Amino acid sequence: MEPLDLFNNLMLLAAADGKLTEEEIAFLAVRAENLGISQDDVESAIAGASTGAADLVIPDSHNDRVELLQQMITLMAVDGELADVEKTLCATASAAMGFSINEFNEIIDSLL
Repeated sequence: MEPLDLFNNLMLLAAADGKLTEEEIAFLAVRAENLGISQDDVESAIAGASTGAADLVIPDSHNDRVELLQQMITLMAVDGELADVEKTLCATASAAMGFSINEFNEIIDSLL
């Protein structure tokens, strides 16, 4: 998965509940730096997520799908608030990536 696609997906999840917490911003800032995402691309991701102009990008490989889902779950939990819209988006992404309920639960358990 391309780093920018991963970052855009994370931004979509973070913005899904209509607010970005300090914890989410810190998480995204670290991810942007680690992924080599430019400030312009960060601003574009924010704009795309806030306007609804961006869509979730589903990775082709199984390993990339697992990594995306792990990152999404981590982001969802980083602020200690599990908003229903975030849980729904994460579950929808999991299903779209072809994960069964058991696989989804195993990925969650591996992060706890």
